[in-house]
Parts: sequence; structure tokens; C-alpha cells
Amino acid sequence: MSNVTTLKAGGSLSPIMPQTIEDVYRLATMAFKSGMLKPLKKGYGQKAVEEPPEATLARGTMIIMQGMEIGVPPMQSIQLLAMINGRITAHSEAVPGILWAKGFKLREWFTGTEMADDWTAHCEITRPTGEKIEGKFSVRDAKRAGLWDQNPTKVSFGETKPNDSAWFRYPPRMLKARALGFAGKDGGADALKGIQIREEAEDMDREMRDVTPTPTIPDVVPVVPMIPDIGEIPEIDQSPKLDAEAYLAQLAEALAVAKGQPDVIAEIASEHEAHVSDIDEETQAKAEALIARAE
Repeated sequence: MSNVTTLKAGGSLSPIMPQTIEDVYRLATMAFKSGMLKPLKKGYGQKAVEEPPEATLARGTMIIMQGMEIGVPPMQSIQLLAMINGRITAHSEAVPGILWAKGFKLREWFTGTEMADDWTAHCEITRPTGEKIEGKFSVRDAKRAGLWDQNPTKVSFGETKPNDSAWFRYPPRMLKARALGFAGKDGGADALKGIQIREEAEDMDREMRDVTPTPTIPDVVPVVPMIPDIGEIPEIDQSPKLDAEAYLAQLAEALAVAKGQPDVIAEIASEHEAHVSDIDEETQAKAEALIARAE
């Protein structure tokens, strides 16, 4: 007799709820191998790098465990929950089901003129106690946050492409998701246990991007003039300006002419004193000896 349980027509299966961390990891592994749990990519375009399998399995394990804490079965968790910047988030369509299962009620509506600044999405949550909490988000709020973009095209990496932003394609749904996110945080934090609306998390990732201006680099960089190569600087010639032999010869001739004329010899001696700085010490000594003999 077979031990395999047979399903009867009209029967149903209860969700498979793992009992250990190993069971959760095995479920994540099966989801990964089946293609249900897909690896994330970091980077853009051709430079995008796919995360390693162990990172995908770890992320899937965390998603399943978080889902079990808020009452979402593993298979639904893989499809409806996601991790953004290290935080578990839930698709906006999954949040009402989570809240309904815990006795909450929701009511959603719009006010204002469609696509105008006053167009506002409202979400009212009624807690099991009867308390009502409202969240709302308008086109004006989206513009203030830098989310509202109704241009049909956008420039990406230097190329003009169709605008595939969710805010361009599905503005009503995005406004509703943000209103639900505010209402859920204010009125259903105990049921959601800190889980954020995925659309809100993705928007916040855009809002918190670094907007520090990049320093402008001038197109023309000023050229610093090169110092010309003038070679070696010649040493200053500090040798006496007067030729020693010629000077002594002229001095001796003048003294010979002035022999016996003390006044003339005194003038020659005075003129010699004026040239002392122009002759070396040896020539100076010889000149003084000539003058002394003439005197």
C-alpha cells in the first residue's frame, strides 16, 4: 500500500510552513532553482554584475522569515515581498491582504482634479478597535519630492529613451501606494512590523540620492609657462680689473718722472690709494714699496 497521500477532488492544501532555519533555506533554494527567486544585479547596462547565488539564497531566506512573522506564507512572501537596500518591503497590493487578515479595514478614494496639483489619494485604515487613521499623498507632494515626471521621454546615459517611470505610466496607483504607506505606518505598524511599501522604498531611494554638485572642470586648462633653460649660470669674475704688471710698470714710470718732486709723488700715492680695490694684495705690496723708495 502506498504511503503517498492522495488528493481528493475539491480538496485543498495548507501552506507549507517551515519549522527550522534549514527548512527555510531549502525552500529558498528550491525557489531559486525554479527561477521564482531571481538574483539581483548591481550597476547599470553592460557593467551590471549579478549577485552570487549564496547572496540570492540568503536574501530569499530573510524574505521568507519576515513573511512568516507577519502571517504571509513562504510562496506568497517570495512573490510579494522584496529586499531594497537591506530592508524587507511589500508590494502595495500585498499590504491590504495582510491588514484584512488581522481584522483591519481599508477605504481608498481620490479628491481634487485629475493630474492637477490638488489631485490627492486618500487611504483610511480602521483598526480592529474601531480607530480610524488616514494617510494621503497628492501630486503636489510628489512634485515636492521630485517624483512627478510626466515627460514622455527621458535622457539616460546620454540617450533619449521613452519614460518608463511608474509615476509616468501609473500615476493613480503610485499616489495610492504612497497614501497606503503613510496610513500603514501610522495605523498598522503592529500588523506590518516595520515592513515598508515597496513603491515607497524605491521612491525614497531616489529621493535620498546624493545631490552634491560635481565641481566643474574648465574645458581649457591654463598653461603654466615653462621656465627657459638658460644653462649653467656663469660665475662672476672677481679677479682684479687692472693688469698687475702693466699697473706696476706705469707706476714705476710715473714715480721716475716725479723723482725729487714730493708733491707730485704725493699725488701719485693718493691716486694709487684710489685703485687699491682693483689690485690684489701682492701687487699692492709691490706698488707701496715703489712709492716708499721714491719718497
